[in-house]
Amino acid sequence: MSQSTVSDSGDDTWVESWLSEPRLGTYLNRCHGNRDEAMRLYEWNTDLGLVLLKDIGYFEVALRNAYDRVIGERWHGDEHWLFDPSSPVNIHIPRRTRAGARFDANALNRSLIAEAGQGHKDRLGPDSTIANLSFGFWAHLTDRAHERVLWIPYLHHAWPAGTNRAMLDSVIRSIGICRNRIAHHEHLFDPKDENLVPALVDRNIVTLFCQLVPENTLFSPGGPSSVDRFLKRRPMPSDLKSSGDDTCEQAIVEYFSMWVRRDFSRFDELFSPDCIYEECYGPVYAGLDEMHQWIDFMLAHQTVTAWDIHSVEPGRDNGTLFVSWTFSATENESYTFDGISRIHFDADGQIDHVKEYRADHEQRHPFESKG
Repeated sequence: MSQSTVSDSGDDTWVESWLSEPRLGTYLNRCHGNRDEAMRLYEWNTDLGLVLLKDIGYFEVALRNAYDRVIGERWHGDEHWLFDPSSPVNIHIPRRTRAGARFDANALNRSLIAEAGQGHKDRLGPDSTIANLSFGFWAHLTDRAHERVLWIPYLHHAWPAGTNRAMLDSVIRSIGICRNRIAHHEHLFDPKDENLVPALVDRNIVTLFCQLVPENTLFSPGGPSSVDRFLKRRPMPSDLKSSGDDTCEQAIVEYFSMWVRRDFSRFDELFSPDCIYEECYGPVYAGLDEMHQWIDFMLAHQTVTAWDIHSVEPGRDNGTLFVSWTFSATENESYTFDGISRIHFDADGQIDHVKEYRADHEQRHPFESKG
């Protein structure tokens, strides 16, 4: 730790009392049972969370003020849009769960507004209520249930023309999930969902913040994020080799997500200028110029709805990773297929060769016994 390591204290049973055995076990497993390394990893994780939480805080303030502004400019009710019963955040929006149960999509919103205003909206006013509302409230406003009543008439005005609501909603929710994990002191490394990789979350924050506040001087959309700088200065302490693998995996996760988010602003940072990219269909692209032409063509003709990673496995040499995935997109019609990518990284940590292999997504068992 900052003041002393576990071994310095002699009796380290206090650690389990402090963290709990299951929580400590997460760090011990990552550090192969080394308690000193586990505690250093815990401190590193906490410091990483503080760096990311600061940027999340910046984004949260920008998001709520932008939404209040665009709704307020267009709302013509008798009361402020937060409090008016006919407001799109207060009206009854009937929906059904997948199981068929009925629910009101605005019930949570009304509850959060009442809690934030503490039942005294006349005394606190909208500004104080807005400041008291949770991040979850603002993230909830771009979901599918609010598309017609909020997104189309109001919220899309806060974002660049052509912003995809569903993709934006997914990214904002990932930021919210990461925020909650930090608040609950959960580990940020080895996330089960690739969209929760801290470096990717922070880059998404930078992108969205710059869209909401283009004139800002806090973030540079083309430069490294706060988390990028933190990881370069302080890589994961428990296992440097694994940290290097993690960095490569994060690059792969970010590249795959680019197709879904339709944001390739960091593409040239991830790929070597001399990269060779072999698609599973047969086309080959040599160098960044050809790859950008390919990307521009596909963005005009194709919408990628998902590119889910199932596993990342090391190859025989240290620079190669094998990635299994499922890809879904829409052109003239929707389609899905599985695949494996052989991805090689050069000495500078950039991708310099990709070769893809495709497999049919729908499987069958032609000789399965019918019993």
